[in-house]
Amino acid sequence: MKRSQEGRIEDLSKQVGGRFRLTTLIQKQARDYYLGGRAFMPSVRNLDELFSYILNEIEEGKISLVVESEEKPELADLLSGEASEEE
Repeated sequence: MKRSQEGRIEDLSKQVGGRFRLTTLIQKQARDYYLGGRAFMPSVRNLDELFSYILNEIEEGKISLVVESEEKPELADLLSGEASEEE
């Protein structure tokens, strides 16, 4: 039996660490396909098929969201100039 789109999205959001990360991953991949042009676009006929294609890639582990290190300076440090003094 085929899962509903909502159930599939819920499962994938748990897999990648939340709905925000899933949304970001989908948007970045769709943008990459769009900017890459037709030569790099998967053979889909519309945006719904592209959306499903990207979800398949996430399920198969072909793409993932790379999160930068959590060791970024705090905004208050940047504004006060403390971050530049540490370097």
